Amino acid sequence: MSTGTAVQDAAGRRDAARALLQRPILTATHDPDNFDLVRRHSAALRAMFADRLGYTLIVETEFARLVKAPLDAAAPLRPLHRTTGGDFGAVGYTYLALTAAALLAPGRGDQIPMSVLVDQIRADAAAQGIEIADGLSERRHLVAALQALMEWGVVGETDLGEDQDREDREEGEPVLTVCRSLLRHLTAFALHDLPGPSAAIAARPETPRRRLYRRLVEDPFTARDDLDPEALDVLIRERADLARRLDEDFGLVLEVRTEGALAYDPDGSLTDVPFPGPGTVNQAALLLISELVDIADPVPGSAVHVDTDTLQNTLSDLVAAHARSWRGEYVRDVTALRRDVTALLVRLGLARAHDDGLLLAAPAARYRPTIAESPQP
Repeated sequence: MSTGTAVQDAAGRRDAARALLQRPILTATHDPDNFDLVRRHSAALRAMFADRLGYTLIVETEFARLVKAPLDAAAPLRPLHRTTGGDFGAVGYTYLALTAAALLAPGRGDQIPMSVLVDQIRADAAAQGIEIADGLSERRHLVAALQALMEWGVVGETDLGEDQDREDREEGEPVLTVCRSLLRHLTAFALHDLPGPSAAIAARPETPRRRLYRRLVEDPFTARDDLDPEALDVLIRERADLARRLDEDFGLVLEVRTEGALAYDPDGSLTDVPFPGPGTVNQAALLLISELVDIADPVPGSAVHVDTDTLQNTLSDLVAAHARSWRGEYVRDVTALRRDVTALLVRLGLARAHDDGLLLAAPAARYRPTIAESPQP
């Protein structure tokens, strides 16, 4: 193999691995280019993900599914997002599970009318003693679940035409086409075999090297205090090797400081939470960081504790200054804005929840805006 071909293959594997990290479900219909790239390098990718991260890569003719392993308890939570904004709550996940189960009900083919799906969801919920609301609330949760499944490529809407109407289909109602082979791989394993719900998210015993590598790949920032002694020892002794692997596998750059470690993407594209970014919550979080760092004036590399009153008052001042450009619901309810901004900072690894407020992590100071000086004429 020539040097040029080897370099191209390495770049292709890295691009395919980045695509899978960003979207663990790739389909031939929704993302044909990345799906073809993954199929081309599937053997190498399976070995790399299994060895480095303990992940399982499933590649079939219609889809590629990267099944990830649970992170440890100190890792930031990553809830599923609704397309309309906000996170899936307990009720949202309940509807998602009921919808997926109904689509896999015995005797169902690859197409199912919407009314039949709804009836199956209600029957399954009743059989399990799950109370679901009627009316608008039910429709909203069902739509959110179906939108998530459509985004993943599990279901799609089909127009059967007048000559293909089914007996169980109401006139004019939508019919869903189901990719049952992908649907079976949404979870890492069969849930009915588990002893209880907690077993589905329990982290498996792993080597310190794999635990550390997984945190570096998946988390924006890994605090030194979050690492157990074995993982910290790996970070210190194998720093150069870790940096090489992160660059070769995913194009990430490792930075290690006193407060912890960061594997960042110079391109800024490998993330599921763009920050800084557009929107009221992103803008408020960025400005809040700047204000809090100015107020606390912390020693470089140290975390900052911010009490709830300071958070509320600082955000209130920011809302007053930006009321015309920020979303009205947040302008009217600063407490809701504080909740969502705090959740964003925690998800990014830039803060931790605290009994009274939050603990702003040292890397948050990176996002403090600086004034660029214009050159003198």
